[in-house]
Amino acid sequence: VGTIAGKAKEAAEYAVNVGSSFEAGMSEVAAISGATGSQLEALTAKAKELGSSTKFSATEAASALTNMSLAGWSVDESLAGIDGVLQLAAASGMSLADASQAVTDNISSFKLEASDATKIADMMAFAQANSSTTAAELAQSYKNCAANMSAAGQDIETTTSMLESLANNGLRGSEAGTALTA
Repeated sequence: VGTIAGKAKEAAEYAVNVGSSFEAGMSEVAAISGATGSQLEALTAKAKELGSSTKFSATEAASALTNMSLAGWSVDESLAGIDGVLQLAAASGMSLADASQAVTDNISSFKLEASDATKIADMMAFAQANSSTTAAELAQSYKNCAANMSAAGQDIETTTSMLESLANNGLRGSEAGTALTA
């Protein structure tokens, strides 16, 4: 009987810790995004929905929403873009926060819209499946070349194709991005 009571206590403590981590994450989203009232309720509901319907937790979803807010996305943009970020994370094995960072960075660099998040996720997953790079390596490549490629008038599709070619020839990750910039 003592073992069952101990396990029940551990489960309750775990639930409290998970709940407080989620609440802290959503407080951070609110502070950064400026969301209040119904906007914060919509973000909270979306994070909980993702936590209950995907392999990611609501706390991980809150972390992704924080990255979107840090990138200057509005509440509506975050709600529109989170599904694409989730698709990238699921397809690539990246954490939800890392996938969020990759998507938001590229949307900024290539002057795209938050609604393009799914397009970016699909493109990165395609590159991972059809070349010698991973989505995580591709995200590293973009960090070193996206701003320069965009300034040179190149779109994300062309940049991604070039990075795939470099990966197929042994240059991956930040090395590929640096080589492309040069």
